[in-house]
Amino acid sequence: MKKRLVSLMIVFVLFMSVKLMAQTPEELFNGAFPKFGNEINCSDEKESLNTEEVTEFRNELKRLSEAEDDLIAFNAGALTEENFNVFTNKDLKKADTEKLLALITDKRGNIIAYMGTLTKYGADEMECKQSIALFNDAMKRKNYDDAYVNWNFLFHYYPMSTKSTYSKGSPLFNYKYNKAPKEEKSLWVDTLMMIYDQRIKYFGKDKKYPTGFILGRKGRDLLKYRKNNVEEAYGYLKESVKLQGVNSEDAVLLTYMQATEGMFVNEKVEADVVVDNYSQISDLLTKRLAALQKKTKIQKAIDGVDAIFANSDAATCTAIIGAYDKKYKASPDNVELMEKIAGILDDKDCTESQLYFDVIDKLNKINPSAFTSYGLANMSLKKEKYADARTYLKKAIELETSDSLKAKYYYKQALVANKLGQKQQARTYANKAISLRKDFGAPYLLIATLYASSGCKQMTKPEGELSRIAYWVAVDKLIQAKSVDPSITADANRLIGQYSKNYPNKEDAFFYGVTKGTTVTVGCWINERTKVRF
Repeated sequence: MKKRLVSLMIVFVLFMSVKLMAQTPEELFNGAFPKFGNEINCSDEKESLNTEEVTEFRNELKRLSEAEDDLIAFNAGALTEENFNVFTNKDLKKADTEKLLALITDKRGNIIAYMGTLTKYGADEMECKQSIALFNDAMKRKNYDDAYVNWNFLFHYYPMSTKSTYSKGSPLFNYKYNKAPKEEKSLWVDTLMMIYDQRIKYFGKDKKYPTGFILGRKGRDLLKYRKNNVEEAYGYLKESVKLQGVNSEDAVLLTYMQATEGMFVNEKVEADVVVDNYSQISDLLTKRLAALQKKTKIQKAIDGVDAIFANSDAATCTAIIGAYDKKYKASPDNVELMEKIAGILDDKDCTESQLYFDVIDKLNKINPSAFTSYGLANMSLKKEKYADARTYLKKAIELETSDSLKAKYYYKQALVANKLGQKQQARTYANKAISLRKDFGAPYLLIATLYASSGCKQMTKPEGELSRIAYWVAVDKLIQAKSVDPSITADANRLIGQYSKNYPNKEDAFFYGVTKGTTVTVGCWINERTKVRF
């Protein structure tokens, strides 16, 4: 009997010890918030929250806030049986309140962040809208430190609320990046990449600035801040251009060409990829140039892309022909491929290759056009069949609707006429080219060479014969050439240097009353006025 009583007392003591033992923070939390993990679940599989779920989450958030108040009151010695919300003094007396508070704060933050990913205004619409207003106001005042506080809150807890969190992030990022010490700058680039990723996640379907647009900005900035990440940036830019097409930003297209060249230099792509990308980028920029009113930025992008390709080791005729010859042989009836090949070979002046002739000849049989007629003219020129070349060029001019391309064909016609010794006819064609394209310097150069080689010594005003007077009008044309087309300045200056050494003799000119600065008219078939120079 006595032994049994002792046993019962031991059991009772053990029972009371367990009962009086303090609960762990996790046990206290789970007991106070039984809905978590059951009715309320932060599932990654959800794409949105319905009204009932939003209400449930907000109710629990309120209770979490009340639990925090209990802990604050307890630690201050102010928690009573009358003012507790979730936890009593008895609950907290032997608890690790610091760890419990951390659990509650962490859970509350997780729920707010979770709701922000599934609803526009997340856990607290009023708090969200207030943060947006404060952020926009601080950005307007360029108070970037204040702006960052609200931006950081919106980015983490209300990522779906407003596109301005991302669209206004660039000046904010620049401010923080430039202000950061050298060892922290890389972390800010990581942040910038994360901003782009999150923008795609929540605003990638935006009609005006969709995923393709965002990827272009991401690739451009990655290459800007991390020049060695060429391959990664190239991937973003390639996908961006694929998605955006003619709506790609000019700066993105230019950067895509830079990245392409970087990939080629690092032996990540072959020459044919460089040529393909250049062709694609040039085509898109040309279409943009034709469609938009403000052309300055587009033209700068075109010039930049052309310069990158022109200086690339992939831009030689040998590399281009080698790259495309394989493709053509693999798919000889692909019209789209043939048009691309003919276009790039013509653009890079690789028109004397057999590949060019084969493609042009086949395209002309399938679908005769101004372009194929021009190509056949080039074939004829190589074979020195000038009469045939003239016929094909005439056909090209008749079929062409673009003034710029017509100018190109007239200039080629001028070269043919010169080959045939028809200098006056050559000048007529060159002037026609100039009339169709005001910034075309090559025809002026041609006219200058026609004049310089004319041997004309006839003056009509004053009358007389004076050797080498054609060099005066030749130099006039060279000066005009570089004034309308800076790209040919070097060639023009070289010829000016040559021709100016051949001006007429001052003493011979004086015999006719011709002195420096006098206006004279050069006769023969030239018939142009010029000023006397020695």
